[in-house]
Amino acid sequence: MKPVYYCRRCGEEISRHAEECPHCGYYPQSIAWRVGVGALVFGGALALVSPPVGLFGVFVGVLAIGGSYLLSPAG
Repeated sequence: MKPVYYCRRCGEEISRHAEECPHCGYYPQSIAWRVGVGALVFGGALALVSPPVGLFGVFVGVLAIGGSYLLSPAG
């Protein structure tokens, strides 16, 4: 019995190994990944000026990138 996955955007059934929804093109990893990389870059630059705030931004970026793997389909 194969596990059933549903797209978060359109609700259609998708394959377990699908990188994106074939019905609407939703790619959940890309959204979380972009937020994480942006927070890492911005937090790293801000850490030079205000270390506590910048390190918090880096921490948020690491969490977002880690979360992007949880949102991706299981392999």
